[in-house]
Amino acid sequence: MLQKIDHIAIVVKDADEALKTYSGMFGFEAVEKMGGPGGEFKAVLVRVGDITLEFLQPLTNKGSIARFLQEKGGGLHHVSFATNDINRELKSLKAKGKHLLNKEPMVLPDAKVAFVHPDAAENVLIELVQRASSGPKIPNIKMDITRQ
Repeated sequence: MLQKIDHIAIVVKDADEALKTYSGMFGFEAVEKMGGPGGEFKAVLVRVGDITLEFLQPLTNKGSIARFLQEKGGGLHHVSFATNDINRELKSLKAKGKHLLNKEPMVLPDAKVAFVHPDAAENVLIELVQRASSGPKIPNIKMDITRQ
């Protein structure tokens, strides 16, 4: 069962500038900064109250985050939903004929995650996450969501 929105990821040209903007408007504060796999992007998690955003800034011209920025100019990348049973969610979505990017969850040190292709959800990439502990952590995952 889905429990809540875990975080919303936004591709930006400059994560530090995005933090300044969101901090100035709404009081968001950085809670974690990490590099993506292969140094392709940096991710900055910001939070105000129960709301967590993840700013994704490409650091190279390669990879899905850079391609997203080049093609769309930035914006909403994915919505992450917290669940208490990721395997059940994936099984249910598969039974409904939804296009999954991961048939099985990827196991990370503090969570299990899986992605649902944008064509299954009104052109929005969905991440499902089942956490071992509370609070979002940025997974180091390489993913290509190009349509086939």
